[in-house]
Amino acid sequence: MQGKKTNTRLFPSQTFHYQALRTLGHSAAFGANPGECLAAIGSIRNADPKSWYESWYESAQKCSKTAAASSDTIGRGKALLRASNYFRTSEFFLHPTDARRLSVYRESANAFTRALQILSIPHKIWKIPYERASMRAYYIPGDTGKPLILVCGGYDSTLEELFFWIADAARERGYPCVMFEGPGQSNLIREYGMKFTHEWEKPVAALLDFMQWETPELSGVRKILLGISMGAMLALRAAAIEKRIDAAAGLGGFFSMKDAALALMPAMGRYLYRLGFTEMFNRLALARASRDIGLRWALDNGCWTIGADTPYELLGKTGEYSLETVADKITCDVLIMSGDKDHLIPSAEARQFKHRIKNARSFHEHTFLDADGAGEHCQAGALEQFHKVFFEWAQGLFL
Repeated sequence: MQGKKTNTRLFPSQTFHYQALRTLGHSAAFGANPGECLAAIGSIRNADPKSWYESWYESAQKCSKTAAASSDTIGRGKALLRASNYFRTSEFFLHPTDARRLSVYRESANAFTRALQILSIPHKIWKIPYERASMRAYYIPGDTGKPLILVCGGYDSTLEELFFWIADAARERGYPCVMFEGPGQSNLIREYGMKFTHEWEKPVAALLDFMQWETPELSGVRKILLGISMGAMLALRAAAIEKRIDAAAGLGGFFSMKDAALALMPAMGRYLYRLGFTEMFNRLALARASRDIGLRWALDNGCWTIGADTPYELLGKTGEYSLETVADKITCDVLIMSGDKDHLIPSAEARQFKHRIKNARSFHEHTFLDADGAGEHCQAGALEQFHKVFFEWAQGLFL
């Protein structure tokens, strides 16, 4: 076969391309259908949030209607899994103040829980007291002879989406799995307005304490904490402090959020920030965001979930989200996974983990390649490659 591929993109916009690939990639766990996704993509104008919402929301509604009309139990449950994921996708670019963010998220969560029930997937839904809120988690039982996988998302993923990233793959292999949210995510940000905390050991400790009471049979089970995207740094931070964690893995994460953001910034932006030219920095960031849907979304989402009024303030607050002060306290087994064409995480950030984590019981790293179709952020579109690496590592940990 001669010649090179000329177009492997779903949209000209990298942001729209990635988010569409992310949704399409969840077909591995019945969270999408390629034909349905292509039909939705065909109705979306590039970098246009309005048509994005309308097209994916219509796809979600169609799946919901298919489920309601179906007499086939398996088909009905799988249609609801797709509906849940399409609702999540439709909500993605809505402004944080848009009332639809909460209502559509509720539709996504409801479709997901109905799917688990209809498909007879054993599970428990936990509501864990956390500060002034109720922190949700899904527990999917497995073989208690295997390590328990605790998984959290990052900057934007929802609790239910974790099923498509990893929990269904864990279930297939017999691993017990707990999907959980923390401050700044899913229900806690949408229902309670609870912002992110860099002290991720606090929600992890609340989860582990609750588990001791709710599922005492898991007390002696080895525990692997997996964080996805921003969740990678949060998970490793938690493992540094919370010694009930036996191993920690990060998928597509940064060592320092601030350093990652500065590395992706144009030189003028770095210059203005480091000299403290607040107003000029804010004007430059907002001007660029008006022309770049990805930057506009990142700023809106960060100001909402981390808590800031301006781009300058937001960048300052990201300084807390780093392993700088705790890297030497990470003593469990560690796995770091990254993609060679990750558009969100600079390659230098992936290298920092190996350079800075010196006291881990064992340290493994793996780089997924764009040539293999797995180089995107968090291996969107090639999750089976991530699953192979992760589960082979997990299987070999406690032999």
